[in-house]
Amino acid sequence: MIKTKTSFWLAAALAAGFTMGFAGCGDTMMMMPTTCSSDTACAASEACHPILKKCVTACTSGTDCSDSAKTCATFGGLTSGNDAGIRAFCQCGTDQLCERGTAGQVCQPATKICAAKCTSTGGCPSGATCDTGTGKCGAAVVVDAGTDAGVTVDAGVACTPGSCTTAGQICNPTTQQCGAPAACSTANPQPDTCVYGLVCQAAACAEANRTGVTCSNFDMVMTPRAWNPATITSKGPVTIAMNSVTKDVGMPLFCGARGADFTADVILYAGNTNFPAMRDLVPTSYFNYVTTGGMIIDVARNVMPLVRATGGYANGLSNNNKNLTMKMNLCVSGAAPASIVAGFYSENGNAVCSTLQ
Repeated sequence: MIKTKTSFWLAAALAAGFTMGFAGCGDTMMMMPTTCSSDTACAASEACHPILKKCVTACTSGTDCSDSAKTCATFGGLTSGNDAGIRAFCQCGTDQLCERGTAGQVCQPATKICAAKCTSTGGCPSGATCDTGTGKCGAAVVVDAGTDAGVTVDAGVACTPGSCTTAGQICNPTTQQCGAPAACSTANPQPDTCVYGLVCQAAACAEANRTGVTCSNFDMVMTPRAWNPATITSKGPVTIAMNSVTKDVGMPLFCGARGADFTADVILYAGNTNFPAMRDLVPTSYFNYVTTGGMIIDVARNVMPLVRATGGYANGLSNNNKNLTMKMNLCVSGAAPASIVAGFYSENGNAVCSTLQ
């Protein structure tokens, strides 16, 4: 497998602070004075950051955010009861973008806020450790020892995707407890009888694909890595799989005369909202490709979109717009490598990586 950081030109059609200073929504601020415990303690235009416990600028979409922190989302990955504010805020994605706001700042994984580099663990939020080499605080560990809303039995620590260690058990997003998977039928549309965040595999519900968690494409794209179907407020599309398929050499010629360098089928099922019926209705930052260098490319709104659904966007829809299969065509400048690692996620969905050949 060759993992390259080759630059891309993409063509096709979408037919498918803590104690240091931090920035809210990309605006550089050296300590915001307003402390909070929930969104209600903040102004109407603000959200209460669940780790910093300070009011930051709220948002409803990435267009509300500056270029240095372009992701609008809630703080995913925390156990129920620790993200009670619900309101979304602008989150950073890369160190390079943070530099646009203030030179020397990095995107802190623990808070998803642009901030100065840490020099010791004492400069990090509780539960996070400072990597003095990178100047970054690792994601904070938040333990929920109480009773979660809607959960009858609480063992003290709610499970998260991938946390169950007993053979044959999965983390149930509804109960937030490890247990045996429910039965399902792969003959039915995904996820069949499985709850949101699970997929039907081999006649049993399984945790959804999260290969992006260990994929370096997502090293600075933390929000989809932290996706937790049990706690995320607006449940986005779940990416079931991204499979390498025969390279598309038909018209239009995505990479000139040679056709597509890499082609993949991206298979998804909808979350809270079914997929738009038409290509033009696909929201901004709804489908996102992540390069090997960590660059996020908005599939639907990129000047040269990179995804088309098999046979046309509408034809890729099924099950009353609850399921979608898209064909992703990638072009590489210069000679194409034998393989490449591609990342993909949908807004408020899971991070997936796959080796395309």
